[in-house]
Amino acid sequence: MVNYELYKEIVSSYSNNTKEDIQYYKKFIEENLQNKYKKILYIKDEIIIKEGIIDDYIYFIERGKVVLVKKGLYDRKFCYGYLFSGDFFGHSSFINMPEVVSYKALTNCYIYAIQKEPIKQLIQNNEAIREEFQRIIVNSIRTMTLRQGSLATGECRTSFVNFVKEYFKDYSKIDENGHIIVTLDINLAQIASILNMTRETLSRIVSEMKKEKIIETKRKYIKILDLSRFVV
Repeated sequence: MVNYELYKEIVSSYSNNTKEDIQYYKKFIEENLQNKYKKILYIKDEIIIKEGIIDDYIYFIERGKVVLVKKGLYDRKFCYGYLFSGDFFGHSSFINMPEVVSYKALTNCYIYAIQKEPIKQLIQNNEAIREEFQRIIVNSIRTMTLRQGSLATGECRTSFVNFVKEYFKDYSKIDENGHIIVTLDINLAQIASILNMTRETLSRIVSEMKKEKIIETKRKYIKILDLSRFVV
């Protein structure tokens, strides 16, 4: 089955954090950094880190989505990237550098705010933790670079496809007909905002794909009928 083989290939190619990774990092934070973190609920559209500040925390997203935003010409805000559950951010604070973007909750988010100084002490005193933190940093930079590269192409359909593919690992399944069901936790207007396009542009892209019988859509999911044509 073409959809099945290609689907498995795409899932394996993405390095997003799995639910097991999220549980691993929660346990790591709670066991190694007792009384050195706060678990915070950020409400949709709330600013987590403001551009230009040097923060005292590194952040881990247990649940929710975060966008990186920056003002451009005429005070128009652009999205410079996005973060999913299981992602870390705020690494600039670790080297005492100001953030070059603001981090905003796209959805309601449960986030661990971890004091940076205790982490530095752990890294200095424990080689295993130092290696783990280095892996986290490298993986975070790699993932963000891929996402920013997709946004920078300016090709709206490609950006949309790449965004949906990130949902494959934890938010999709194959039905009995070999179609890919992708469950969405945000609406098309929010996706358009993340991808720096208008709601009308994204609606046109989705309508074209439906007309070409590549996808079907409902309010909270996309059914991919022909994966090979979807990813082209």
